Amino acid sequence: MEDNKKLIEGINCKTKRAWEEFYKTYYVSLCNHVYRILLDEEIATDIVQEIFLKIWDSKLVFENERALISYLYRAGTNNSLKYLRSQNTEQERLKRWYDIEQEMTEDDFSSVVREEVLRKLLLLIDQLPAERRKIILMSMENMSGEEIAQKLGVTIHTVKQQKYRAYKFIKEQLGEHWIIALYFFL
Repeated sequence: MEDNKKLIEGINCKTKRAWEEFYKTYYVSLCNHVYRILLDEEIATDIVQEIFLKIWDSKLVFENERALISYLYRAGTNNSLKYLRSQNTEQERLKRWYDIEQEMTEDDFSSVVREEVLRKLLLLIDQLPAERRKIILMSMENMSGEEIAQKLGVTIHTVKQQKYRAYKFIKEQLGEHWIIALYFFL
C-alpha cells in the first residue's frame, strides 16, 4: 500500500520515475478498455496516449489509487464516445456505449475491478520465485496438483507447499481484493 501511495504522490508531482511506473502499470489495461468500445487498436492507443498527456499537462491531483483508476477508465470511456460521435459511425454501438456510460452499473464497475485485480495479480506472480511462479501459472490453467507435480518432476507435497506460499504472498499483497483474485483467477 505504501508503494501505491508513493506512486500517486509521484504522479501528482510529475516525477519521471513515477510516471514511467504509472505508464507501465496502466497503459495496457486502459488500451484494452478503450479497444472494447472502439474495436480499433490504433485509435484506442491514440486515445489512451491523449489521456496520459492530458493528465501530465493538467493540474489534476489524485487522492488515492481508486480516484486515479476511476478517472482513467471514465476518461477512456468518455473520449471513446466523443471519438465515435465525431466519426458519426456505428450509431448502434455509440448508443449502446452511451447508455452504459450514463448508468455505470455495478457489473461495469465490477469488470473494471476484475481487470485491475488481474493486472495486480499478474504483477505479483511475476515477483514469485521461478518454480513457485510456474506452479501458480499451471494451476491457473486448471492443471491438477498431480499433473503439475508430474510435469515438473516434483512431489505433490512440493506443489501444495509452493501453492500455499504463493497464495499467502498474494493474499498479503492484495488485501481485500484477495477474494476476487481467488474467485475469478486462482
